[in-house]
Amino acid sequence: MPAEAAWGAGLFVRVGERANPVLVKEVRSALRGRAFALGFSFVLLLAVIVSTFALVVGTLGGDPGPSGGEYLGAVSVVFGLGAFGLVPFSAMASMAAEHDEGAIEMLAMSGISPGRLVLGKLGAAAVQASLVYAAFLPFLAFGFLLQGVDLGWLTAGVAGSFAGSIAYASLGILLGATLTARWMRVVGYVLLAILLLLGLQLVGVLVFALGVVGTPSAVQNSALACFGCALFSALCCIGAASRLQHQEENHSTPFRVLGTAALVVVATWGALRGSPRETFAWLVGALAIATPSMLLAVTEAARLPRAVLARARRREGSVLALPWLPGGGRGVLLVLANLALVLLAAGAAVLLGGGSRPEGLRVLGALAAIEAWLLVVLLLPAGLVSPWLGLAWLRALARIGILILPLAALLLPALGAFLLGSPGDPFDQPANPAYFARRILEHGTVGESGPFGLLWLAVVLALLVNVPRVVASLLEVPRERARCPAPRSGAGDAAPVR
Repeated sequence: MPAEAAWGAGLFVRVGERANPVLVKEVRSALRGRAFALGFSFVLLLAVIVSTFALVVGTLGGDPGPSGGEYLGAVSVVFGLGAFGLVPFSAMASMAAEHDEGAIEMLAMSGISPGRLVLGKLGAAAVQASLVYAAFLPFLAFGFLLQGVDLGWLTAGVAGSFAGSIAYASLGILLGATLTARWMRVVGYVLLAILLLLGLQLVGVLVFALGVVGTPSAVQNSALACFGCALFSALCCIGAASRLQHQEENHSTPFRVLGTAALVVVATWGALRGSPRETFAWLVGALAIATPSMLLAVTEAARLPRAVLARARRREGSVLALPWLPGGGRGVLLVLANLALVLLAAGAAVLLGGGSRPEGLRVLGALAAIEAWLLVVLLLPAGLVSPWLGLAWLRALARIGILILPLAALLLPALGAFLLGSPGDPFDQPANPAYFARRILEHGTVGESGPFGLLWLAVVLALLVNVPRVVASLLEVPRERARCPAPRSGAGDAAPVR
């Protein structure tokens, strides 16, 4: 045997030894099992029948032959059935099976963390999806050879649909990890089937849209679709791992890191757009993407979970990492850090981007007004009820209230102004974040200083009511280290946080 072949075989062996054991187990069981084999064979047989029927119908009526778009549209239905039906259902069934006969407890005793378990399940789903896509590549290539199909459109569609298949598989994993009872799993399968039908319709709309707009927009839209699917997949995987973790472990940091990472990506993309108005839209979108993680962070209980506190007591952590640790006080720091990152991106766009400098400064001012409104909405209610956020029912009530109160503050005065016949736009009020942003973008000023002053007064009040828990969060770890010094030997160390 040549030395290169032996080296390659040894490399594959080493990779297999270091691979996620859950991934290896799931791939083997899926390829050896009957469910995936029968489903894969059925989808492949149906694809052959549908493609043959499309070719025969295309040649009727004296036509020279079917176009590539018509042929590809017929095959894509079966293609979506395999990628968006077989793979997600298999992933959900695999994750749900771990709850039977104490398999989750056995995996915990083996040292496999919930995160590795979920990633192994997702990796196995990706392997299954790759097999489905590999089987359909000849059909896609034949559709391209029939003419009428753009290569860029075809490549972008395959990439976007593969990302969508992985996103649906991650949703199935989340449902399998959440629904422990057997009757609840039936409901989960029905829900996944409904989402499958909606997803197939969305794929059809996306294929039509990409065919209309052409290759450059198709590539850009496919990249956005892949980013959205990756974000959704990461959120589902983090949620599934959180469902499998112990109550005293770190459930918050992954959500916070994901929100900040998505914010940085979208804000960076927006800062590079060049047009100030387009940059403003992307930066507002970055704030919207990070808002759910910030909402969960500011409404958490004040104390650190025991496992996280034990780890922090043993190690000298960086102060810069505090906003991403659990706790409501550190959630306030997370909100301030995320808002500062968006303002930094806006400032960089003003200094380095195109367009006029005054228009860039208007964008910066409008963004600051929206951030001030968001800071009040998130921090003021959470700070007022922060002493009682240790109660689970109050945390849920606070999160619902933070979502409802801004809508009520916006709609009720607007409805009253409409019923009373007041002149002007009823939505021009301080509770509307677009009120200040539109004035600043159009006129460079907020007009009447009274509403704007009320907004900044609310910002100061929101910061003041959160000062006590922020200070307590900063002193929590040093106080614990002073009370219980970490042992010098490794025998008394707590188990690492998963």
